[in-house]
Amino acid sequence: MSNARLAELTQKLTESTTAVRQAYTSLLLAIVDMLSTDIAHEAGYSRLSMLIADTARITPRQAARLIKHAEAIAEVMTPTGHVTPARLPMLREALLDGVLDIEQVDVILRVMNKIPASTSSDTVDLAEKHLVDLAREAPVSVVAKHGEALLARIDQDGDQPQDAELAEPKNAFRYRRDQAGWMHFTGTIEPESAEELDAMLGALAKPDGPSDERPVVQRLGDAICDVVHHAIDSPELPVRGGEKPHLNATMDYADLVAGVGMATLEGGAQLPAAAARRIACDAGIVPMVMNGASVPMDVGRTRRLVTPKQRAALNARDQGCAFPNCPLPARWSDAHHITSWLDGGSTNLANMVLLCRRHHRIIHHSEWQVRMTGAGIPEFVPPRWIDPLQIPRRNLLHQRE
Repeated sequence: MSNARLAELTQKLTESTTAVRQAYTSLLLAIVDMLSTDIAHEAGYSRLSMLIADTARITPRQAARLIKHAEAIAEVMTPTGHVTPARLPMLREALLDGVLDIEQVDVILRVMNKIPASTSSDTVDLAEKHLVDLAREAPVSVVAKHGEALLARIDQDGDQPQDAELAEPKNAFRYRRDQAGWMHFTGTIEPESAEELDAMLGALAKPDGPSDERPVVQRLGDAICDVVHHAIDSPELPVRGGEKPHLNATMDYADLVAGVGMATLEGGAQLPAAAARRIACDAGIVPMVMNGASVPMDVGRTRRLVTPKQRAALNARDQGCAFPNCPLPARWSDAHHITSWLDGGSTNLANMVLLCRRHHRIIHHSEWQVRMTGAGIPEFVPPRWIDPLQIPRRNLLHQRE
């Protein structure tokens, strides 16, 4: 592509972007005019946001956002003909110039609204000028960072927590389970635990490598599951019902071996046989004898668990998840039976490999295969759609020799 053509395209992009931003400003100015009237009530609406939402075919939340932006740049004409300047006049000027987008306006408003009322007007004006001037040249992420720094300098003490809040923070966690067993949750936790969780999620949610195409939200969701999966094995967990918390999946043994049917969790959700076999790969199986009415008549002991010495040997050999390019350490990994114990595989080093929770799922539910080399090292054979030659791969991150 020639330099002239490149310049033409970038110029067109700049002009179109400016036109879109100027159109947004025109929209805000139209709402400014509405703010000075009783148009909503005259049209039969209790709030202006509802009128805007119906007229523009947007959500009430989007309409409320428009009104907040419009109020920040609204100039008011008094009965005597005097024009009262906008609350944020420099923001208004930049919008009229067509240099700000919606996200930048959001950030600037959020910062300006957090400045304490006791702050001098000169300081407020300087803060607005700095943010608006920066937004004319920098992306919204930079404006947000500078906004945080400004607030930290203006209000260095911040809102100091009370002793009672420090002694017993009001953490909150709300959740529900849907019919398929998925959990939906929201909540808030105090800063110290939030920092610890943030650190764990940051480490566990890293991409596995260039081929990891999971979006960030999925990687974070997988990381949360890893934290739960790891925590349930902690010896520090309290006892409930005589046992430490664990996952119970009930299934007919013959169906489990055959890989058919469904397993039932304690909460009522069902798992396919393939998922149950994956869970059984690194878990105890408790045999129960049932009568015709499915009432337990006899309960045996847990059997076929990896011994602590075997686990230590696995940790020393694999040093972490053995799947190619996975960085997760041994403590975040399960002991996977290469030939399933349900299919007659032995619980020994030659038939076991460490896999993190995500790659454990992949091995059980995809065309990836794992096998042992003659030297007793696990290697992984990719599906043909990844590598037509199916050349075996190893995790070289953990193999320092």
